[in-house]
Amino acid sequence: MASSSIASNNNENNQNENDNESQNKNKKRGGSQKRSWVWEWFISDETGALCQVETTNGPCNKRYKNGSSTGILIDHLNNKHQITKGMTKQNYVVRNKFFFLNL
Repeated sequence: MASSSIASNNNENNQNENDNESQNKNKKRGGSQKRSWVWEWFISDETGALCQVETTNGPCNKRYKNGSSTGILIDHLNNKHQITKGMTKQNYVVRNKFFFLNL
């Protein structure tokens, strides 16, 4: 009976190792996970980051090449769109529509 319990534990350990290997293969290689708040406003691809802030003329679409720091992206959001950490897209759009309606 003890040998069947050991075999069962070995099978479970092997399955856990296989699950971990599968999860590791799905993880992004060659960089850290995007944890900065700026990624709510930018999309990234293999060439860089693209600003997705809605303006009166449509999306901003300012592109930054790969290797740009999030500090540069933060500067863009602050200087061009007056967006700071903690601001949501919904609040930004509502504020802009309100601002332009009252001109």
